[in-house]
Amino acid sequence: MENAINLTNNSMKNKFEYKILDYVNLEHHNYNDVETFLNKIGSDGFELVEVIDMGENNTNKDGKSSRYRYIFKRWISN
Repeated sequence: MENAINLTNNSMKNKFEYKILDYVNLEHHNYNDVETFLNKIGSDGFELVEVIDMGENNTNKDGKSSRYRYIFKRWISN
């Protein structure tokens, strides 16, 4: 359904975890499901920082259409 990459950025006192998701186009036809999915990530403490339109003909590693890429970030306490 989605590809996730978790990255951690360590600076002096701040730690952030990033989650990058390619959400398949077929799911975008049901706005309620997309909203529920994005709200779940938000309830896990992630903030949506960017939505990238990858183009109509983009596919993910599974060969499924994945036009939109979502980038989330959350602060991790020490």
